[in-house]
Amino acid sequence: MQVKRFVADDMRSAMRAVKEDIGAEAVILSNRVVEGKVEILAARDYDEALINEALDQSIIKTKPDSAAAHYERAAAERAETERKAAASDALLGKPSEAPGSQARDNTRRGSSRKNAYGNDSSSGVSSRDDSSRHGFAETIKDTASSHKRAASGYENFQQHQAAGLSQSSAGLQSEPLNSSVMEMRDELKSLRAMIENQQVLGEWSEMVSRHPLRVALYKRLTEMGLSQEVCKYLARGLDSAADIEHAMQAALKQLVHQLPIADDDILNHGGVYAMVGPTGVGKTTTVAKLAARFAMQHGQRHVALISTDTYRIGAHEQLMTYGRLLGVPVHSANDSQALQQLLHKLQDKKLILIDTAGMSQRDLGLSQQFAHLSQAGAMIKPFLVLSANAQQSTLDEVILAFKKTGIAGCILSKLDEAASLGGVISAAVKHHLPVAYVSNGQKVPEDLMPARAQDLVNLAILHGKRYKLPVDDEFMSVAFASGMSHAPL
Repeated sequence: MQVKRFVADDMRSAMRAVKEDIGAEAVILSNRVVEGKVEILAARDYDEALINEALDQSIIKTKPDSAAAHYERAAAERAETERKAAASDALLGKPSEAPGSQARDNTRRGSSRKNAYGNDSSSGVSSRDDSSRHGFAETIKDTASSHKRAASGYENFQQHQAAGLSQSSAGLQSEPLNSSVMEMRDELKSLRAMIENQQVLGEWSEMVSRHPLRVALYKRLTEMGLSQEVCKYLARGLDSAADIEHAMQAALKQLVHQLPIADDDILNHGGVYAMVGPTGVGKTTTVAKLAARFAMQHGQRHVALISTDTYRIGAHEQLMTYGRLLGVPVHSANDSQALQQLLHKLQDKKLILIDTAGMSQRDLGLSQQFAHLSQAGAMIKPFLVLSANAQQSTLDEVILAFKKTGIAGCILSKLDEAASLGGVISAAVKHHLPVAYVSNGQKVPEDLMPARAQDLVNLAILHGKRYKLPVDDEFMSVAFASGMSHAPL
């Protein structure tokens, strides 16, 4: 048998060289990677003993730590044992067994080995076991094909194993790298926060030493629950005041001046108004209070109520109950066309109040509600109902979302439930949103009053004294930095 060694840059080039030199009947004995190149041992004239010997040498040299390499080695050792046994039988003069009998023995040995391990081997080993089961006495062509399949299967296994190892090694390399980058990023964030904190504390300490009156005023306004932007705006330019009390009076006077109040008096002028706002702020109760007040002044026949709330269960029935108690008609409109028809039908009424469905400021259906109101007619004036006990950030988000309806003003509800009025006052000042009415209870119609800036500020002062917010130097330094980061009002 003639064995040749082929070396190429890749497997495809090496196989092409084998085919061109030896031909299609070449038997691949082994393949491996040596110094970045592919090495193939191939044979032209088949000789079983030499093939097994070459396979043994190849396995010993490469020593792959894999299941496929283990079974390749086992197959080579089994072939060597059978070869030695055959030679021993020949020396002792024992008659040689028929190829079929030898194949059956090999089959039994293979089956017992499979049962002992409890699993099958890889594709390359399966091909080699198939050739053992059919006996080594078959034709050279069949045996060569079997070896080619084994070598090909082993080659595929090596390629998959190499790919898996490269991927796992890449993962092992990238994971520490990503971990190091994340740790470095976290350290930089912590360092930046530390520097910013030191800078803020330094600025606050400097302000305490240079402007003690402004700091004291800033603290008093913060205790009322006013936003940091409003506090900073009001405290600016009051260093010349005689003392903190005079500075506080000047700041509150300026707050009264900055708080917008709606000129449109619903109860005196009438018109078509829609109460809009999030869920649970008291829109239906506000509609009932306004209707009752107007009916008491102008008569029941001049008032009509319309419900467009098709989402909440029992919403229309609740408004119907108020209508029966007040003696005013209640209608329902499911879309903009029905609403437009109702408005045309009720055009002789002096006051028409529309109770809309409560929706979150993030609800996708909010735009549809806006469209219904705008398509129904330009005479509708939306009023936003805001809960006084909502957080400052929530109030800002709600106002920005509902401003798309072109709201004419707002009505503040649940003043009796709020621990501080600073948030809702700050929101009205910040967004230049006129306040029309305030509600401080559930009674219809008593707990509804026209908004007055001085009364609202006085009530905020009272709440600030009753429910004073805990304010220390650390809180003030952070609040001061927050106020510095916003643009002036």
